[in-house]
Amino acid sequence: MSVDFMRIAVVAETFNPFNGGSAKRYYEVLKRLVGDGYEIDLFTVRLSKHWAINENIDGINIHRTERPFEDFITEDGFRSITKVLLYSSWASKKVSENNYHIIESNHCPIFPVIGTWLASKLSKTPLSVTFHEAWHSQWYWHVPNKLYAPFGITLEKLYVKMPDIGIAVSKTTATRLISLLNMNKEKVVTIPNGVDLNLFNSVKSKKEDYKIIYVGRLNPHKRVDWLIDALNYVRRMYEVHLEVVGDGPMRCEYEAYVKKKNLEKHVTFLGPLDNKSLVERLKQAYIYVLPSIREGQSITTLEAMAAGTPQIVVNVDGNGAAELLKESRSGLIAKPNPFNIANQMMGMLNDRSLWLELQRNGYNFVQDYDWSKIAEMYSKVYDSLA
Repeated sequence: MSVDFMRIAVVAETFNPFNGGSAKRYYEVLKRLVGDGYEIDLFTVRLSKHWAINENIDGINIHRTERPFEDFITEDGFRSITKVLLYSSWASKKVSENNYHIIESNHCPIFPVIGTWLASKLSKTPLSVTFHEAWHSQWYWHVPNKLYAPFGITLEKLYVKMPDIGIAVSKTTATRLISLLNMNKEKVVTIPNGVDLNLFNSVKSKKEDYKIIYVGRLNPHKRVDWLIDALNYVRRMYEVHLEVVGDGPMRCEYEAYVKKKNLEKHVTFLGPLDNKSLVERLKQAYIYVLPSIREGQSITTLEAMAAGTPQIVVNVDGNGAAELLKESRSGLIAKPNPFNIANQMMGMLNDRSLWLELQRNGYNFVQDYDWSKIAEMYSKVYDSLA
């Protein structure tokens, strides 16, 4: 750090104990910045009435909405627009009440960025925004009501003009911000996701040859149904077993789908796991599969590399996980359908030499992605703005 003391306001809609990629990224980065002398106030949504309004987690001062928004995340995994606007107004007011050196905002779900931009202009405080994805025309793919898509695209093109610096979580996201949304390339810096390498190195666990694992939210775009169908093909040749780690609005539907396919003996839903248990499961697994059609980069793919578990992801335009595998050569990239995912799974199961090569590549690649290095990159960005 170039300054002895820095106060940062962070606006992030979801945070601990919510399990999600952006929440984990902020937790891992911010707790390390606290250790370097930053004072951090994080403003987030109180998703449950049982959560504390104010608490300190590993040095991070957490401030949640006084009113619990238990329906903030809808059944289809999206956000209630009304609740997002209420949260955005609350967060921008809270940020304006104190003097900060930097305001940091998560890009999703757009409106908090607009609110923090207004607060930053009034207080003359630099604004940093972390972008996980850039949808552009993909709004038509993802939103439940296609009528929202043009409005979403317009807002996206507007809010990329607001930050003093935009932090993209991958080269894919950075490229899309610049080429599709016309963000000033001089204001875009790429800071990838990371892994707690000390934790992975400290946990010992033995590989199980036919164990497949998925880790992530159970949202529609994750396409866990494709993975279930792929497993149904593969089990005809191998005694494979799938462990599904995580929770989300699609869990009941996926569990029902497993029963419909008579795969109860081949699929186990484990729900969310603590960090050590997750590492143990990832290290036991033989193949990690992420059938998601939408990833900014994917923390869990990096974690699979650290666990020595080769990966399979799907090739969809804008999917940062596919870019990650192309760069790391740590897994196989499938076409976005169950049959091709199954073929790639069988390719790994059939070829031990290939599996070992992918495992080695991934483990070597991820050594540069420790969260401590990612936090240092954030620190340099913040120092340049303050």
